Amino acid sequence: MHIPDLIKKPLYQLIAAGLAVVLGITLIVLSLHKTVFLVVNGQTEEISTYSLTVKGLLKSQDLHLTESERVAPDPGTMLWGGELIILNIASSVEITADGESNTLQTAERRPANILLDLGVALFPKDRILVDGVAGGNDLLLSLGKSHQIQLLRGTPITLEFENSSQQFISDADTLAEALEKEGIEVFKADQLSKPLNTTLNGAPIKVTLIRAEPLLVHLADETITIRTTAETVGAALAQGGIALQGLDYSIPSELEAIPENDQVQIIRVREEILLKQEQIQFSSEYQPADDLALDQLQIQTGGEYGIQAQRLRLVYENDREISRSLEKEWVIKEPGSRIIGYGTQINIETANTPDGQITYWRKITAYATSYDETCPGCSNTTSSGAYLKKGVIAVKLDWYRYMKGMRVYIPGYGFATIEDVGGGVPWSANWVDLGYRHKDYVPWSENVTVYFLAPAPPPENIMYVLY
Repeated sequence: MHIPDLIKKPLYQLIAAGLAVVLGITLIVLSLHKTVFLVVNGQTEEISTYSLTVKGLLKSQDLHLTESERVAPDPGTMLWGGELIILNIASSVEITADGESNTLQTAERRPANILLDLGVALFPKDRILVDGVAGGNDLLLSLGKSHQIQLLRGTPITLEFENSSQQFISDADTLAEALEKEGIEVFKADQLSKPLNTTLNGAPIKVTLIRAEPLLVHLADETITIRTTAETVGAALAQGGIALQGLDYSIPSELEAIPENDQVQIIRVREEILLKQEQIQFSSEYQPADDLALDQLQIQTGGEYGIQAQRLRLVYENDREISRSLEKEWVIKEPGSRIIGYGTQINIETANTPDGQITYWRKITAYATSYDETCPGCSNTTSSGAYLKKGVIAVKLDWYRYMKGMRVYIPGYGFATIEDVGGGVPWSANWVDLGYRHKDYVPWSENVTVYFLAPAPPPENIMYVLY
Protein backbone atom coordinates (compact mmCIF):
# COMPACT_ATOMS: atom_id res chain seq x y z
CA MET A 1 0.00 0.00 0.00
CA HIS A 2 1.37 3.31 -0.90
CA ILE A 3 0.99 6.35 1.26
CA PRO A 4 -0.98 8.14 -1.30
CA ASP A 5 -3.46 5.26 -1.23
CA LEU A 6 -3.75 5.52 2.58
CA ILE A 7 -4.43 9.19 2.32
CA LYS A 8 -7.01 8.41 -0.20
CA LYS A 9 -8.98 6.23 2.22
CA PRO A 10 -11.97 7.72 3.94
CA LEU A 11 -11.53 9.30 7.40
CA TYR A 12 -13.89 6.92 9.18
CA GLN A 13 -11.78 4.00 8.20
CA LEU A 14 -8.75 5.61 9.77
CA ILE A 15 -10.64 6.28 12.96
CA ALA A 16 -11.84 2.68 13.14
CA ALA A 17 -8.36 1.37 12.67
CA GLY A 18 -7.08 3.55 15.49
CA LEU A 19 -9.76 2.43 17.83
CA ALA A 20 -8.96 -1.17 17.07
CA VAL A 21 -5.32 -0.61 17.95
CA VAL A 22 -6.26 1.09 21.26
CA LEU A 23 -8.72 -1.67 22.05
CA GLY A 24 -6.11 -4.30 21.43
CA ILE A 25 -3.64 -2.60 23.67
CA THR A 26 -6.31 -2.23 26.38
CA LEU A 27 -7.18 -5.89 26.17
CA ILE A 28 -3.55 -6.84 26.55
CA VAL A 29 -3.19 -4.62 29.60
CA LEU A 30 -6.41 -5.92 31.11
CA SER A 31 -5.27 -9.49 30.58
CA LEU A 32 -2.14 -8.80 32.66
CA HIS A 33 -3.99 -7.31 35.73
CA LYS A 34 -5.73 -9.76 38.08
CA THR A 35 -6.87 -10.36 41.70
CA VAL A 36 -5.53 -13.29 43.76
CA PHE A 37 -5.74 -14.38 47.45
CA LEU A 38 -2.47 -14.79 49.36
CA VAL A 39 -2.43 -16.70 52.66
CA VAL A 40 0.77 -16.13 54.67
CA ASN A 41 1.09 -18.23 57.86
CA GLY A 42 -2.68 -18.43 58.06
CA GLN A 43 -3.38 -14.72 57.37
CA THR A 44 -5.38 -14.13 54.14
CA GLU A 45 -4.98 -11.00 51.97
CA GLU A 46 -6.66 -10.06 48.67
CA ILE A 47 -4.05 -8.73 46.19
CA SER A 48 -4.40 -6.99 42.83
CA THR A 49 -1.36 -7.78 40.66
CA TYR A 50 0.07 -7.76 37.18
CA SER A 51 2.38 -10.67 38.04
CA LEU A 52 2.20 -13.54 35.65
CA THR A 53 3.38 -16.31 38.06
CA VAL A 54 3.21 -17.23 41.76
CA LYS A 55 6.88 -16.49 42.13
CA GLY A 56 6.41 -13.04 40.55
CA LEU A 57 3.56 -12.34 42.94
CA LEU A 58 5.64 -13.25 46.02
CA LYS A 59 8.51 -11.14 44.74
CA SER A 60 6.17 -8.20 44.23
CA GLN A 61 5.15 -8.57 47.89
CA ASP A 62 8.81 -8.64 48.96
CA LEU A 63 8.50 -12.29 50.00
CA HIS A 64 11.66 -14.16 49.11
CA LEU A 65 11.55 -17.93 49.22
CA THR A 66 14.22 -20.05 50.79
CA GLU A 67 14.56 -23.81 50.76
CA SER A 68 12.70 -24.04 54.07
CA GLU A 69 9.57 -22.16 52.97
CA ARG A 70 6.61 -23.96 51.51
CA VAL A 71 4.28 -22.46 48.90
CA ALA A 72 1.31 -23.86 47.02
CA PRO A 73 0.77 -23.88 44.15
CA ASP A 74 4.28 -24.22 42.71
CA PRO A 75 6.17 -20.91 42.25
CA GLY A 76 6.17 -21.28 38.43
CA THR A 77 2.41 -21.60 38.22
CA MET A 78 0.77 -18.95 35.92
CA LEU A 79 -1.77 -16.62 37.46
CA TRP A 80 -5.04 -15.92 35.74
CA GLY A 81 -6.91 -14.42 38.64
CA GLY A 82 -8.84 -15.80 41.61
CA GLU A 83 -6.11 -18.21 42.70
CA LEU A 84 -5.49 -19.08 46.36
CA ILE A 85 -1.80 -18.99 47.16
CA ILE A 86 -0.66 -20.44 50.51
CA LEU A 87 2.77 -19.57 51.89
CA ASN A 88 4.18 -21.08 55.09
CA ILE A 89 7.24 -19.18 56.26
CA ALA A 90 9.81 -21.36 58.02
CA SER A 91 10.24 -21.31 61.81
CA SER A 92 13.39 -21.82 63.82
CA VAL A 93 12.97 -25.01 65.85
CA GLU A 94 15.36 -26.30 68.56
CA ILE A 95 14.97 -30.05 68.98
CA THR A 96 16.19 -32.13 71.92
CA ALA A 97 15.86 -35.90 71.58
CA ASP A 98 17.82 -38.90 72.83
CA GLY A 99 20.49 -36.72 74.43
CA GLU A 100 21.16 -34.68 71.26
CA SER A 101 20.14 -31.13 70.28
CA ASN A 102 19.53 -29.80 66.78
CA THR A 103 18.29 -26.49 65.42
CA LEU A 104 16.65 -26.20 62.01
CA GLN A 105 14.48 -23.96 59.91
CA THR A 106 11.31 -25.66 58.82
CA ALA A 107 7.85 -24.84 57.59
CA GLU A 108 6.53 -28.17 58.85
CA ARG A 109 3.95 -27.54 61.56
CA ARG A 110 3.53 -31.01 63.06
CA PRO A 111 6.20 -31.79 65.71
CA ALA A 112 6.06 -35.52 65.05
CA ASN A 113 6.81 -34.96 61.37
CA ILE A 114 9.73 -32.68 62.24
CA LEU A 115 11.21 -35.44 64.42
CA LEU A 116 10.69 -38.00 61.68
CA ASP A 117 12.40 -35.66 59.21
CA LEU A 118 15.42 -35.77 61.54
CA GLY A 119 15.32 -39.56 61.56
CA VAL A 120 14.06 -39.80 65.16
CA ALA A 121 11.77 -42.81 65.56
CA LEU A 122 8.73 -42.47 67.82
CA PHE A 123 7.39 -45.23 70.03
CA PRO A 124 4.24 -45.71 72.14
CA LYS A 125 4.33 -43.79 75.44
CA ASP A 126 6.81 -41.26 73.99
CA ARG A 127 5.82 -37.67 74.73
CA ILE A 128 6.53 -34.51 72.78
CA LEU A 129 6.85 -31.22 74.63
CA VAL A 130 6.49 -28.05 72.59
CA ASP A 131 7.85 -25.01 74.38
CA GLY A 132 7.68 -27.01 77.62
CA VAL A 133 4.05 -28.04 77.20
CA ALA A 134 2.84 -31.52 76.29
CA GLY A 135 0.99 -31.54 72.99
CA GLY A 136 -1.20 -34.11 71.26
CA ASN A 137 -0.95 -35.39 67.74
CA ASP A 138 -3.10 -32.52 66.47
CA LEU A 139 -0.80 -29.78 67.79
CA LEU A 140 0.47 -27.42 65.07
CA LEU A 141 3.42 -25.07 65.45
CA SER A 142 2.86 -21.36 65.03
CA LEU A 143 4.65 -20.35 61.82
CA GLY A 144 7.26 -17.69 61.78
CA LYS A 145 8.10 -18.11 65.46
CA SER A 146 10.91 -19.93 67.29
CA HIS A 147 9.98 -23.14 69.07
CA GLN A 148 11.53 -25.78 71.26
CA ILE A 149 10.64 -29.42 70.83
CA GLN A 150 11.65 -31.94 73.50
CA LEU A 151 11.15 -35.67 73.12
CA LEU A 152 10.56 -37.59 76.34
CA ARG A 153 10.87 -41.32 75.91
CA GLY A 154 8.53 -43.70 77.75
CA THR A 155 10.23 -45.44 80.68
CA PRO A 156 10.35 -49.26 80.72
CA ILE A 157 9.53 -50.41 84.25
CA THR A 158 9.97 -53.89 85.69
CA LEU A 159 7.97 -54.35 88.89
CA GLU A 160 8.95 -57.43 90.88
CA PHE A 161 6.64 -58.90 93.51
CA GLU A 162 7.38 -61.71 95.96
CA ASN A 163 6.42 -64.47 93.53
CA SER A 164 5.87 -62.67 90.21
CA SER A 165 6.82 -59.65 88.12
CA GLN A 166 5.13 -57.15 85.80
CA GLN A 167 6.61 -55.11 82.94
CA PHE A 168 5.19 -51.99 81.33
CA ILE A 169 6.22 -48.73 79.69
CA SER A 170 5.04 -45.50 81.27
CA ASP A 171 4.82 -41.92 80.08
CA ALA A 172 4.54 -40.63 83.66
CA ASP A 173 6.98 -38.18 85.21
CA THR A 174 7.39 -40.07 88.50
CA LEU A 175 7.21 -43.64 89.71
CA ALA A 176 4.11 -42.84 91.79
CA GLU A 177 2.23 -41.57 88.70
CA ALA A 178 3.35 -44.58 86.68
CA LEU A 179 2.04 -47.06 89.26
CA GLU A 180 -1.23 -45.15 89.60
CA LYS A 181 -1.76 -45.17 85.82
CA GLU A 182 -1.23 -48.93 85.80
CA GLY A 183 -3.77 -49.35 88.60
CA ILE A 184 -1.15 -50.60 91.04
CA GLU A 185 -2.01 -49.38 94.53
CA VAL A 186 0.87 -48.92 96.95
CA PHE A 187 -0.06 -48.84 100.61
CA LYS A 188 1.83 -46.76 103.13
CA ALA A 189 3.29 -49.81 104.84
CA ASP A 190 4.36 -51.53 101.59
CA GLN A 191 8.10 -51.72 101.01
CA LEU A 192 9.23 -50.25 97.69
CA SER A 193 12.85 -50.48 96.64
CA LYS A 194 12.74 -47.00 95.07
CA PRO A 195 11.04 -43.86 96.38
CA LEU A 196 7.65 -43.03 94.89
CA ASN A 197 8.95 -39.61 93.83
CA THR A 198 11.66 -41.17 91.65
CA THR A 199 11.83 -39.21 88.38
CA LEU A 200 11.35 -41.23 85.18
CA ASN A 201 13.62 -40.17 82.30
CA GLY A 202 13.20 -43.00 79.83
CA ALA A 203 15.98 -45.17 81.22
CA PRO A 204 14.72 -48.65 82.22
CA ILE A 205 14.28 -49.16 85.96
CA LYS A 206 13.60 -52.20 88.12
CA VAL A 207 11.50 -51.85 91.29
CA THR A 208 10.78 -54.43 93.99
CA LEU A 209 7.45 -54.22 95.84
CA ILE A 210 6.88 -56.16 99.06
CA ARG A 211 3.23 -56.11 99.97
CA ALA A 212 2.18 -55.37 103.55
CA GLU A 213 -0.29 -57.79 105.16
CA PRO A 214 -3.53 -56.52 106.71
CA LEU A 215 -3.76 -56.46 110.51
CA LEU A 216 -7.03 -55.88 112.39
CA VAL A 217 -6.53 -53.53 115.37
CA HIS A 218 -9.27 -53.35 118.02
CA LEU A 219 -9.34 -50.02 119.84
CA ALA A 220 -11.65 -48.94 122.64
CA ASP A 221 -14.35 -47.50 120.38
CA GLU A 222 -13.47 -48.70 116.90
CA THR A 223 -11.73 -51.37 114.87
CA ILE A 224 -9.34 -50.38 112.10
CA THR A 225 -7.28 -52.25 109.55
CA ILE A 226 -3.63 -51.40 109.04
CA ARG A 227 -1.10 -52.96 106.68
CA THR A 228 2.32 -54.02 107.79
CA THR A 229 5.46 -55.86 106.79
CA ALA A 230 6.69 -56.03 110.37
CA GLU A 231 7.30 -59.25 112.27
CA THR A 232 6.34 -58.07 115.78
CA VAL A 233 3.20 -56.45 117.10
CA GLY A 234 5.02 -53.31 118.27
CA ALA A 235 6.70 -52.71 114.92
CA ALA A 236 3.40 -53.30 113.11
CA LEU A 237 1.60 -50.75 115.27
CA ALA A 238 4.38 -48.24 114.68
CA GLN A 239 4.06 -48.75 110.92
CA GLY A 240 0.33 -48.18 111.21
CA GLY A 241 0.82 -44.94 113.13
CA ILE A 242 -0.71 -46.36 116.31
CA ALA A 243 1.45 -45.37 119.25
CA LEU A 244 1.44 -47.04 122.65
CA GLN A 245 2.09 -44.37 125.25
CA GLY A 246 2.67 -44.45 128.96
CA LEU A 247 0.98 -47.51 130.45
CA ASP A 248 -0.79 -48.56 127.25
CA TYR A 249 -0.33 -52.18 126.25
CA SER A 250 -1.42 -54.56 123.54
CA ILE A 251 -2.70 -58.11 123.40
CA PRO A 252 -0.49 -59.86 122.26
CA SER A 253 2.33 -57.75 123.70
CA GLU A 254 4.57 -55.51 121.61
CA LEU A 255 7.45 -57.99 121.59
CA GLU A 256 5.40 -60.94 120.39
CA ALA A 257 5.06 -62.02 116.79
CA ILE A 258 2.04 -61.09 114.67
CA PRO A 259 -0.71 -63.54 115.75
CA GLU A 260 -2.03 -66.08 113.30
CA ASN A 261 -5.50 -64.56 113.35
CA ASP A 262 -4.02 -61.15 112.37
CA GLN A 263 -5.82 -59.35 115.19
CA VAL A 264 -4.43 -57.14 117.96
CA GLN A 265 -6.23 -55.44 120.83
CA ILE A 266 -5.04 -52.08 122.15
CA ILE A 267 -5.64 -51.26 125.82
CA ARG A 268 -5.41 -47.55 126.53
CA VAL A 269 -4.36 -46.99 130.14
CA ARG A 270 -4.59 -43.71 131.99
CA GLU A 271 -4.20 -42.70 135.60
CA GLU A 272 -6.09 -40.09 137.52
CA ILE A 273 -5.34 -38.51 140.89
CA LEU A 274 -8.43 -37.97 143.01
CA LEU A 275 -8.37 -35.75 146.08
CA LYS A 276 -11.15 -36.69 148.46
CA GLN A 277 -12.33 -35.20 151.75
CA GLU A 278 -14.42 -36.95 154.38
CA GLN A 279 -15.83 -35.95 157.72
CA ILE A 280 -14.36 -37.46 160.86
CA GLN A 281 -17.03 -38.38 163.35
CA PHE A 282 -16.50 -36.71 166.66
CA SER A 283 -16.48 -38.75 169.88
CA SER A 284 -18.53 -38.25 173.00
CA GLU A 285 -16.99 -37.72 176.37
CA TYR A 286 -18.92 -38.06 179.59
CA GLN A 287 -18.33 -35.81 182.55
CA PRO A 288 -20.11 -35.80 185.90
CA ALA A 289 -22.73 -33.12 186.41
CA ASP A 290 -23.45 -32.72 190.07
CA ASP A 291 -26.58 -30.65 189.42
CA LEU A 292 -28.25 -33.51 187.48
CA ALA A 293 -30.14 -36.46 188.92
CA LEU A 294 -28.81 -39.96 188.29
CA ASP A 295 -29.50 -41.35 184.78
CA GLN A 296 -30.09 -37.87 183.35
CA LEU A 297 -27.83 -36.72 180.50
CA GLN A 298 -27.22 -33.21 179.26
CA ILE A 299 -25.07 -32.10 176.29
CA GLN A 300 -22.73 -29.47 177.57
CA THR A 301 -20.57 -28.97 174.50
CA GLY A 302 -21.67 -29.88 170.97
CA GLY A 303 -19.27 -32.04 168.99
CA GLU A 304 -17.45 -30.75 165.88
CA TYR A 305 -16.69 -32.90 162.86
CA GLY A 306 -13.12 -33.18 161.72
CA ILE A 307 -11.93 -33.30 158.09
CA GLN A 308 -9.79 -36.07 156.68
CA ALA A 309 -8.18 -35.86 153.21
CA GLN A 310 -7.17 -38.71 150.92
CA ARG A 311 -5.18 -38.81 147.74
CA LEU A 312 -6.28 -41.71 145.55
CA ARG A 313 -4.73 -43.01 142.34
CA LEU A 314 -7.33 -44.31 139.88
CA VAL A 315 -6.36 -46.51 136.94
CA TYR A 316 -8.57 -46.77 133.86
CA GLU A 317 -8.34 -49.21 130.98
CA ASN A 318 -10.25 -48.06 127.92
CA ASP A 319 -12.02 -45.53 130.16
CA ARG A 320 -13.17 -48.23 132.59
CA GLU A 321 -11.90 -47.98 136.15
CA ILE A 322 -10.00 -51.10 137.15
CA SER A 323 -8.35 -50.03 140.39
CA ARG A 324 -7.96 -47.28 142.94
CA SER A 325 -5.32 -47.14 145.61
CA LEU A 326 -4.77 -44.89 148.59
CA GLU A 327 -1.50 -43.02 148.22
CA LYS A 328 -1.75 -40.66 151.16
CA GLU A 329 -4.14 -39.86 153.96
CA TRP A 330 -3.96 -36.96 156.37
CA VAL A 331 -6.11 -35.00 158.79
CA ILE A 332 -6.88 -31.44 157.79
CA LYS A 333 -8.87 -30.72 160.91
CA GLU A 334 -9.12 -32.72 164.10
CA PRO A 335 -12.66 -33.43 165.40
CA GLY A 336 -13.89 -31.76 168.56
CA SER A 337 -15.41 -34.05 171.18
CA ARG A 338 -18.97 -33.68 172.36
CA ILE A 339 -19.14 -33.29 176.16
CA ILE A 340 -22.11 -34.97 177.80
CA GLY A 341 -22.81 -34.34 181.45
CA TYR A 342 -24.25 -37.26 183.44
CA GLY A 343 -26.21 -36.89 186.63
CA THR A 344 -24.63 -37.94 189.93
CA GLN A 345 -27.34 -36.96 192.35
CA ILE A 346 -28.78 -40.01 194.10
CA ASN A 347 -32.21 -39.62 195.61
CA ILE A 348 -33.77 -42.35 197.78
CA GLU A 349 -37.42 -42.86 196.90
CA THR A 350 -40.22 -45.27 197.74
CA ALA A 351 -42.82 -47.07 195.70
CA ASN A 352 -45.83 -49.27 196.50
CA THR A 353 -45.77 -52.61 194.70
CA PRO A 354 -47.90 -55.79 194.81
CA ASP A 355 -45.11 -57.20 196.93
CA GLY A 356 -45.17 -54.28 199.37
CA GLN A 357 -43.50 -50.93 199.68
CA ILE A 358 -39.94 -50.68 198.41
CA THR A 359 -37.16 -48.13 198.84
CA TYR A 360 -34.93 -47.63 195.81
CA TRP A 361 -32.12 -45.37 194.64
CA ARG A 362 -32.32 -45.98 190.85
CA LYS A 363 -35.14 -46.82 188.45
CA ILE A 364 -34.59 -47.79 184.78
CA THR A 365 -36.57 -49.31 181.94
CA ALA A 366 -35.10 -52.48 180.43
CA TYR A 367 -36.13 -55.19 178.03
CA ALA A 368 -36.71 -58.47 179.87
CA THR A 369 -36.19 -62.00 178.63
CA SER A 370 -35.98 -65.23 180.64
CA TYR A 371 -33.83 -68.35 180.78
CA ASP A 372 -33.30 -71.59 182.70
CA GLU A 373 -30.63 -74.23 183.09
CA THR A 374 -31.56 -75.92 179.80
CA CYS A 375 -30.87 -72.98 177.48
CA PRO A 376 -27.80 -73.26 175.18
CA GLY A 377 -24.64 -72.46 177.18
CA CYS A 378 -26.52 -72.43 180.48
CA SER A 379 -25.99 -74.57 183.61
CA ASN A 380 -27.24 -74.89 187.18
CA THR A 381 -24.83 -72.24 188.43
CA THR A 382 -24.35 -68.62 187.47
CA SER A 383 -21.25 -66.49 186.78
CA SER A 384 -21.08 -65.61 190.48
CA GLY A 385 -21.39 -69.28 191.51
CA ALA A 386 -24.98 -68.89 192.74
CA TYR A 387 -27.56 -71.59 192.09
CA LEU A 388 -29.74 -70.75 189.10
CA LYS A 389 -33.34 -70.30 190.21
CA LYS A 390 -36.09 -67.73 190.25
CA GLY A 391 -34.75 -64.54 191.85
CA VAL A 392 -31.39 -64.73 190.06
CA ILE A 393 -31.02 -62.53 186.99
CA ALA A 394 -28.37 -61.87 184.36
CA VAL A 395 -27.23 -58.58 182.80
CA LYS A 396 -24.65 -57.53 180.23
CA LEU A 397 -20.99 -57.98 181.12
CA ASP A 398 -20.33 -54.22 181.48
CA TRP A 399 -23.25 -53.94 183.85
CA TYR A 400 -22.27 -57.08 185.75
CA ARG A 401 -18.89 -55.62 186.65
CA TYR A 402 -20.63 -52.81 188.54
CA MET A 403 -23.91 -54.46 189.54
CA LYS A 404 -22.83 -57.90 190.71
CA GLY A 405 -24.73 -58.73 193.88
CA MET A 406 -27.10 -55.72 193.71
CA ARG A 407 -30.69 -56.26 194.82
CA VAL A 408 -33.47 -55.25 192.44
CA TYR A 409 -37.20 -55.43 192.20
CA ILE A 410 -39.03 -56.12 188.92
CA PRO A 411 -42.83 -55.91 188.91
CA GLY A 412 -44.35 -59.24 187.85
CA TYR A 413 -41.16 -61.11 188.61
CA GLY A 414 -40.39 -60.01 192.14
CA PHE A 415 -37.22 -59.46 194.11
CA ALA A 416 -33.95 -60.62 192.56
CA THR A 417 -30.18 -60.40 192.79
CA ILE A 418 -27.82 -59.76 189.87
CA GLU A 419 -25.68 -62.91 189.75
CA ASP A 420 -25.12 -63.80 186.10
CA VAL A 421 -23.86 -62.53 182.73
CA GLY A 422 -26.09 -62.88 179.65
CA GLY A 423 -24.88 -62.94 176.05
CA GLY A 424 -26.10 -62.13 172.55
CA VAL A 425 -27.63 -58.76 173.45
CA PRO A 426 -26.93 -55.50 171.57
CA TRP A 427 -24.48 -53.45 173.59
CA SER A 428 -26.65 -50.33 173.50
CA ALA A 429 -29.79 -51.97 174.89
CA ASN A 430 -30.96 -51.87 178.51
CA TRP A 431 -31.59 -55.58 179.14
CA VAL A 432 -32.15 -58.10 181.90
CA ASP A 433 -32.52 -61.88 181.68
CA LEU A 434 -34.79 -63.33 184.34
CA GLY A 435 -33.69 -66.68 185.81
CA TYR A 436 -35.92 -69.73 186.46
CA ARG A 437 -35.71 -73.42 187.14
CA HIS A 438 -36.88 -75.36 184.15
CA LYS A 439 -39.89 -76.75 185.93
CA ASP A 440 -41.05 -73.20 186.86
CA TYR A 441 -40.00 -71.48 183.60
CA VAL A 442 -42.03 -68.44 182.46
CA PRO A 443 -41.18 -66.81 179.10
CA TRP A 444 -40.60 -63.06 179.10
CA SER A 445 -40.38 -60.66 176.15
CA GLU A 446 -41.33 -57.15 177.18
CA ASN A 447 -40.09 -53.89 178.65
CA VAL A 448 -40.04 -53.78 182.45
CA THR A 449 -39.14 -51.32 185.20
CA VAL A 450 -36.11 -52.31 187.22
CA TYR A 451 -35.84 -50.81 190.71
CA PHE A 452 -32.41 -50.87 192.32
CA LEU A 453 -33.12 -51.30 196.04
CA ALA A 454 -31.59 -49.12 198.71
CA PRO A 455 -29.12 -48.65 200.15
CA ALA A 456 -27.07 -47.23 197.28
CA PRO A 457 -23.57 -48.60 196.80
CA PRO A 458 -20.48 -46.44 197.27
CA PRO A 459 -20.00 -43.86 194.46
CA GLU A 460 -17.05 -45.81 192.99
CA ASN A 461 -19.29 -48.86 192.50
CA ILE A 462 -22.02 -47.01 190.65
CA MET A 463 -22.25 -47.20 186.86
CA TYR A 464 -23.43 -43.68 186.23
CA VAL A 465 -23.80 -44.04 182.44
CA LEU A 466 -25.59 -47.18 181.29
CA TYR A 467 -24.22 -48.16 177.90
